[in-house]
Amino acid sequence: MTRRVGKRALADLAAGNAARPARACAGIAVLVLVAAGCVYLPAFEDAVITHAAAPDPQSRIGVRLGEAANGAPRALLIDGAHLALTSRLDMIDAADTSIDAQYFIWQNDPTGILVIEKLLAAADRGVRVRGLLDDVQLEGLVDRLSALNEHPNIEIRIFNPFSVRMRFGLGLFRLAEAAIDGNRLNHRMHNKLLVADNQLAMLGGRNIGDDYFGRGELRNFIDTDILLSGSVVPELSEGFDTYWNSEWTYPVEALINWSLLSVNLDTVRGRIQARLAEQPELQSLRAPASLEAIDRLLVGPRLTWSTTVVDDPNVAWFDRPDEMAAELTEIALTAQREVLIVTPYLIPTQNLLDIGATLIERGVKITVLTNSLETNDVVIAQASYGRFRKGLIESGIELYELRGDPEFARADNAKEIALHSKYIIFDDDVVFVGSLNLDPRSLYLNTELGVVLESPELADQLRNSFRDWIRPENAWQVTSTPDGLQWESSAGIVDRQPAKNRWQRLRYFLLSLLPLSSQL
Repeated sequence: MTRRVGKRALADLAAGNAARPARACAGIAVLVLVAAGCVYLPAFEDAVITHAAAPDPQSRIGVRLGEAANGAPRALLIDGAHLALTSRLDMIDAADTSIDAQYFIWQNDPTGILVIEKLLAAADRGVRVRGLLDDVQLEGLVDRLSALNEHPNIEIRIFNPFSVRMRFGLGLFRLAEAAIDGNRLNHRMHNKLLVADNQLAMLGGRNIGDDYFGRGELRNFIDTDILLSGSVVPELSEGFDTYWNSEWTYPVEALINWSLLSVNLDTVRGRIQARLAEQPELQSLRAPASLEAIDRLLVGPRLTWSTTVVDDPNVAWFDRPDEMAAELTEIALTAQREVLIVTPYLIPTQNLLDIGATLIERGVKITVLTNSLETNDVVIAQASYGRFRKGLIESGIELYELRGDPEFARADNAKEIALHSKYIIFDDDVVFVGSLNLDPRSLYLNTELGVVLESPELADQLRNSFRDWIRPENAWQVTSTPDGLQWESSAGIVDRQPAKNRWQRLRYFLLSLLPLSSQL
């Protein structure tokens, strides 16, 4: 029943009627207490434990890989948005036995729907599909995920879900739940991984959605992925299994979902067809893939050594998933000549500052590319980074920030671009590629996934890309002078950090006053 509030009631409140606010406060208190009883998510112990399928050398992927140099481990650098999408579609279309997909964000837009259509087609031909998603942006989508979960060959699980959810947004409820159960909900799964037949794997910085594949209207992300074959793939599958069977992961059907709308698998199929029919530019991608990405991988750089770097999701209440931070620290300290870093968000921890100081003292050159204020999609992260910028430069780090109009992205149709790649090159032959940002949230709050690969050829490819990105036509070099910081590029020299507009500068200033660096 809807209660109407008349003018008299509003006038009473405006006049300062004390009884009504008191009752309102009491009502809010009751709601908070009720919410407190709902939001503490109970442990779920009935999920079936499953594991990655064993690689089948007779599968289409297995035969294709085996024909090339006896299946030697290889890596294919993928830094183009279109290739990043078609390569994923190739993998899904090529799978004969299994597909495992693990993502932080999966957007409900044409690209996200296209990939779901491909996964459904794979499931229809008998491929087992396991989808593991973080809950950070799944509000209102659980009914559709539950419908996909009805397919006998598809299973979907959610990492660290919110407790209360409905078909439509409940931002206030989520805010209340975060306030009450914030320590749990602050532990997010930031991993990005796609594995086909336990023989091909793709990982990097991209989530699934239009703006990660060059199809966004407002913003597109500049990103980097790596396609892998060889012994590192079963290692990545083993890491996926750890998350899949974790106590933090819930089958989608176990989540409470109060919805007034009934959605089943047939309904979802119809909606997919209708949505994609409105996207003529995607029609050619809906056809069976040509497997070009796999063929390119077969002549890609060989790996002389590889290892996975995966955070353990099963942390205790106040512990931190810091396996990746520890392993990368060990690798970084072996650098002898040069370290090149690409990170969209740069908020140094004390450990990062100590590593940098140790390497610079030893004569190692450190060069970093990150977002400028005008390209950063998270202004509060830029504001926290700004506190460290001068100190980083004066410590000896060579610092670059992406321009809002880089030459390499001039053909991009989106209004804005943002750097989203995450990789590190150590000396001449070792690279790290993964989901990790160099900030406290990635290092100590979220879980992350990456690989460390030894390959001089791959390192050269990434180094060439890095050097192109930091050219004056693409990036600002930030330097420190007696008069303050300066930004220099082919567009000239400025003494105020480049920004979109005055409103963005104001937001930067106000957010820089907040002591939130440890949460970013």
